[in-house]
Amino acid sequence: MNCCTLDKVPAGCKATIKGYCGCSRERGRLCALGLTPGTVVEVCAPCSVRVRESCVALGIEVAGLVTCEPLENDAQPKGRVA
Repeated sequence: MNCCTLDKVPAGCKATIKGYCGCSRERGRLCALGLTPGTVVEVCAPCSVRVRESCVALGIEVAGLVTCEPLENDAQPKGRVA
């Protein structure tokens, strides 16, 4: 799949963090939150991700700085199964 920013990944999908675009000021904060390159995250809601057993809320601008690659097996959002 192609790389995109974290704010473009639909809720319910997983993605691998690839890096950051032009956010040297935010890089340390994102790393402290566990959003390091190579980490798989699950998008819970727009700008909210589950990373390493924690749910982290990011602002839309910050989520737009995080580059990621959606996982192919999670390309479609998951719905509830009855």
